[in-house]
Amino acid sequence: MNASETIKVLVVNEDGQYLAGTATHWGFTELREQARVFDYWQDHVPEMLSLVKNAHHMVWIAVKLDPAEAYEYCDRCGSRMASLVAFFSGTEFLCEACRKKGTRV
Repeated sequence: MNASETIKVLVVNEDGQYLAGTATHWGFTELREQARVFDYWQDHVPEMLSLVKNAHHMVWIAVKLDPAEAYEYCDRCGSRMASLVAFFSGTEFLCEACRKKGTRV
Protein backbone atom coordinates (compact mmCIF):
# COMPACT_ATOMS: atom_id res chain seq x y z
CA MET A 1 0.00 0.00 0.00
CA ASN A 2 1.26 3.46 -0.90
CA ALA A 3 2.08 5.56 2.19
CA SER A 4 1.00 8.77 0.46
CA GLU A 5 -2.65 7.78 0.00
CA THR A 6 -5.44 7.57 2.57
CA ILE A 7 -6.53 3.97 2.95
CA LYS A 8 -9.45 3.09 5.21
CA VAL A 9 -9.42 -0.42 6.69
CA LEU A 10 -11.19 -2.66 9.16
CA VAL A 11 -9.16 -4.92 11.47
CA VAL A 12 -10.34 -8.53 11.58
CA ASN A 13 -9.27 -11.21 14.07
CA GLU A 14 -8.74 -14.93 13.50
CA ASP A 15 -12.44 -15.62 14.16
CA GLY A 16 -13.60 -13.15 11.50
CA GLN A 17 -14.76 -10.59 14.06
CA TYR A 18 -14.20 -6.86 13.60
CA LEU A 19 -12.26 -4.67 16.01
CA ALA A 20 -14.65 -2.11 17.51
CA GLY A 21 -14.73 0.44 20.29
CA THR A 22 -12.72 3.45 21.35
CA ALA A 23 -9.16 4.07 22.49
CA THR A 24 -10.09 3.16 26.07
CA HIS A 25 -12.59 0.35 25.48
CA TRP A 26 -11.73 -2.12 22.68
CA GLY A 27 -13.58 -5.27 21.76
CA PHE A 28 -14.65 -7.39 18.82
CA THR A 29 -18.02 -7.62 17.13
CA GLU A 30 -19.67 -9.79 14.51
CA LEU A 31 -21.42 -6.69 13.14
CA ARG A 32 -19.51 -4.97 10.38
CA GLU A 33 -21.42 -1.72 10.85
CA GLN A 34 -20.06 -1.46 14.43
CA ALA A 35 -16.45 -1.99 13.37
CA ARG A 36 -13.94 0.79 13.93
CA VAL A 37 -12.62 2.23 10.68
CA PHE A 38 -8.88 2.93 10.73
CA ASP A 39 -6.66 5.01 8.49
CA TYR A 40 -4.04 2.43 7.51
CA TRP A 41 -1.04 4.77 7.74
CA GLN A 42 -2.13 7.50 10.17
CA ASP A 43 -3.39 4.98 12.75
CA HIS A 44 -0.21 2.87 12.38
CA VAL A 45 -2.13 -0.28 11.50
CA PRO A 46 0.93 -2.26 10.26
CA GLU A 47 2.67 -1.63 13.59
CA MET A 48 -0.46 -2.59 15.55
CA LEU A 49 -0.86 -5.87 13.63
CA SER A 50 2.82 -6.68 14.18
CA LEU A 51 2.59 -5.93 17.90
CA VAL A 52 -0.45 -8.19 18.33
CA LYS A 53 1.28 -10.98 16.43
CA ASN A 54 4.53 -10.70 18.40
CA ALA A 55 3.04 -10.13 21.86
CA HIS A 56 -0.06 -12.34 21.72
CA HIS A 57 0.68 -14.79 18.88
CA MET A 58 -2.56 -13.80 17.14
CA VAL A 59 -2.91 -12.87 13.49
CA TRP A 60 -5.15 -9.93 12.74
CA ILE A 61 -5.53 -8.59 9.23
CA ALA A 62 -6.45 -5.24 7.73
CA VAL A 63 -9.27 -5.36 5.21
CA LYS A 64 -9.35 -2.43 2.80
CA LEU A 65 -12.67 -0.63 2.52
CA ASP A 66 -14.22 0.56 -0.68
CA PRO A 67 -14.07 4.39 -0.48
CA ALA A 68 -17.87 4.48 -0.56
CA GLU A 69 -17.93 2.48 2.70
CA ALA A 70 -15.57 4.76 4.63
CA TYR A 71 -16.84 6.29 7.84
CA GLU A 72 -15.60 8.92 10.25
CA TYR A 73 -16.13 9.26 13.99
CA CYS A 74 -17.23 12.45 15.68
CA ASP A 75 -14.32 13.72 17.76
CA ARG A 76 -16.73 15.06 20.41
CA CYS A 77 -19.37 12.36 20.92
CA GLY A 78 -17.78 9.38 19.14
CA SER A 79 -20.76 8.65 16.90
CA ARG A 80 -20.08 7.03 13.54
CA MET A 81 -21.13 8.79 10.35
CA ALA A 82 -20.62 8.46 6.63
CA SER A 83 -17.63 10.46 5.43
CA LEU A 84 -19.89 12.41 3.11
CA VAL A 85 -21.85 13.95 6.02
CA ALA A 86 -18.91 14.52 8.37
CA PHE A 87 -17.93 18.14 8.96
CA PHE A 88 -14.24 18.94 9.43
CA SER A 89 -13.75 22.12 11.45
CA GLY A 90 -10.06 22.36 10.64
CA THR A 91 -9.11 20.57 13.85
CA GLU A 92 -11.78 17.89 14.38
CA PHE A 93 -14.48 15.85 12.63
CA LEU A 94 -18.00 16.61 13.84
CA CYS A 95 -21.39 14.97 13.39
CA GLU A 96 -24.34 17.20 12.56
CA ALA A 97 -25.57 17.32 16.19
CA CYS A 98 -22.17 18.36 17.60
CA ARG A 99 -21.68 20.87 14.81
CA LYS A 100 -25.01 22.49 15.72
CA LYS A 101 -24.09 22.54 19.43
CA GLY A 102 -20.84 24.33 18.62
CA THR A 103 -22.50 26.97 16.42
CA ARG A 104 -22.65 30.38 18.07
CA VAL A 105 -25.93 32.24 17.59
